Amino acid sequence: MSRLSNDPESRARARVGAVLNEKWTLDRLLGVGGMAAVYAARHRNGARAALKVLHPELSRQREVRERFLREGYAANRVGHEGVVKVLDDDIVSSGAEAGTAYLVMELLEGVSLQARMDAGPALGEREFLALADGVLEVLEAAHARGVVHRDLKPENLFLLAPDGRGAERRPKVKVLDFGLARIADGQSTTAYGLALGTPSFMSPEQAAGRTNEIDGRTDLFALATTGFRVRTGRKLHEAANAVELVTKMASLAAPPIASVCPNVSPAFARVIDRALQFKREDRYKDATAMRRDLDRAMGELDALARTVRSLTPPSPSSHPANALPGAEVRATLPVLPGRRARRRSYAAQWLLGTLCVGVGLVSWLRFSATAGEKAPAPPSSSGAQAAAAVLHAPSPSASSHGGDAGARTAPSSAAARPKATPSGAQAAPATGRYPR
Repeated sequence: MSRLSNDPESRARARVGAVLNEKWTLDRLLGVGGMAAVYAARHRNGARAALKVLHPELSRQREVRERFLREGYAANRVGHEGVVKVLDDDIVSSGAEAGTAYLVMELLEGVSLQARMDAGPALGEREFLALADGVLEVLEAAHARGVVHRDLKPENLFLLAPDGRGAERRPKVKVLDFGLARIADGQSTTAYGLALGTPSFMSPEQAAGRTNEIDGRTDLFALATTGFRVRTGRKLHEAANAVELVTKMASLAAPPIASVCPNVSPAFARVIDRALQFKREDRYKDATAMRRDLDRAMGELDALARTVRSLTPPSPSSHPANALPGAEVRATLPVLPGRRARRRSYAAQWLLGTLCVGVGLVSWLRFSATAGEKAPAPPSSSGAQAAAAVLHAPSPSASSHGGDAGARTAPSSAAARPKATPSGAQAAPATGRYPR
């Protein structure tokens, strides 16, 4: 029993159905992290919301609890629709959960980027860049107001489900947990790295504990690390444990993404590699600069996609997807032009075949007339062989439209006769047919 009570996930699941402060009923567990559990909840007046409940052992630490409650102020300070809204905060006043802090947030429909990565299909380069563009728009607003997220990772990027309104302009991604990384200030990087599970997304200055160097470029590094993970399926650095990983993040430069994933597009690699520079002075100077280059990269991928579509031959039977490095491109292939091209091909073959047959008949008539004038006697075996060769010689018409592929030369025996094509013979494939 004590083992279960010390396990955050088991404890979080056991809390489902509980009522906090006689007003919020926890209906469903949405997720469990190193700091808190998140629930879909229902207020006694029927309102729906998400409740983020700080783990009890952390709630007992006054400084951690206060900073957790201030998370809502940091998020709302950004004032952008791409940030999840924090509607209220409170502390449980009685019962087994007494002293536990919680935040009331808007309830979102969709999945986190981490859940999408786990479930598949994999995001392409173009898809990730479009998502990152929305995140950078949020970061522009946050950094302008002095708020640095410091905990960007796939779990904190929420992909909104379509709402069926079509062309309406709305963010497709929401940034969660603004201010959460601030809880780790003044604490052991290793201990809170283990709790948060984010060492692999830390910038070098953050992993080294140089808090005075942390600024907006720290968030740009974390976003690029997410793109690196999405594209390659691996971390920047591999390590046996969190302590070793934090050490590597603090001391080693990120590898160029092309060294890990050779088929990455140059446009995607340029953006990721620039934001992952070890020295923050070598990264983009701010979210606006990164967003400008990211938009240019998306334009380059779109131009490449159009080129691939224009070079792809049409197919009347299917509409295959053309693979680009990480880009989702589907070609819409016309059917009618292919049919017209096929009719033109058949017409040309018919004219050529007719011409060849005509030439063959004229040659045969001339041969017959010459033979009749010179020799009234019955033809010799060599004459029979010549007639057989003319009658059964393959023509372009026969080879194009299914004539017997094996026109044979008569054997040397004088008794040999031309062989007729069997009525049930298999027609040769049409070499001029439109490819299927």
